[in-house]
Amino acid sequence: MTRDASSWPTRRHADVQTGDALRRIARTAAEPSIELLREGLIARIPELAALGSVPQDPRWHPEGDVLTHSLLAVDAAARLWDARPGPNDRREIVVLAALFHDIGKPATTRSDAASVTSHGHAEVGGEIVFEVGGRLGWPSREVGAVAALVRHHMAHVSVQGDPTRRAVGRLSRRLTEAGTSLDEWSLVVSADGAARGSGSVVSRAEPWLRVASDMR
Repeated sequence: MTRDASSWPTRRHADVQTGDALRRIARTAAEPSIELLREGLIARIPELAALGSVPQDPRWHPEGDVLTHSLLAVDAAARLWDARPGPNDRREIVVLAALFHDIGKPATTRSDAASVTSHGHAEVGGEIVFEVGGRLGWPSREVGAVAALVRHHMAHVSVQGDPTRRAVGRLSRRLTEAGTSLDEWSLVVSADGAARGSGSVVSRAEPWLRVASDMR
């Protein structure tokens, strides 16, 4: 999914510089979190800075707040990509999607004495990526791909066991139409799982890749 750039927010030079720096780090940094913090980029993007004040349920996220989780995820995504190297422009999309995958949590997180929830954060996050990417001057095709990965990074949670061929085909089509793929989606899902500190889990994407392979 892409959007007409004329509908995006007005771009300031400082925002475009920030966007360029993010893209450079996503393409090349072995540990993106170090560079992001060193260059002060988190503080320059209010949507990312806000993640530091958003709690998570310690049963599923013992690592802490959403920003801590997102920085662990962005490093995990870089490691996963570099273990199976490919074009730098595709690394950029996967690493940025991992950084922004929970960007919708500030707007959706609710907490009480029993739990912390963030229902719908993936869908909200996809919309926020369009806003942020447009403001930062990212190419529209890239924004669409990152937004799709963010929007669908929780697609696996409603499925117990192996997904159906129909579910895999539907997700694969949606990702392809947005300029990304099931393989890139699997790296974002895997990075999300690996970023749970001591609660890290086996990738929930594996059954989807297995069914997709059988379909091929």
